[in-house]
Amino acid sequence: KEIAVSQPEYRILLILMENKGKTITRNQLLEQVWDRSGNYVNDNTLTVNVTRLRKKLEEIGLCEFIKTRKGIGYQIREEQVR
Repeated sequence: KEIAVSQPEYRILLILMENKGKTITRNQLLEQVWDRSGNYVNDNTLTVNVTRLRKKLEEIGLCEFIKTRKGIGYQIREEQVR
């Protein structure tokens, strides 16, 4: 099924899918999605975008697709990737 996502949500999903099963740190996502020079947007922006992306994925039946690694970052649950 198709879902409409924002550009940052798409980039987050793409990075996580390219690294399925691996934990991507919050700093890595911030650098790769928003600013390669190290000047990030507010750290909460990442949390908000991941929350919105999760909600959209849940609407198409992909519950718990993005796993939070507390204090580290995020990863795609490998067992859910076909």
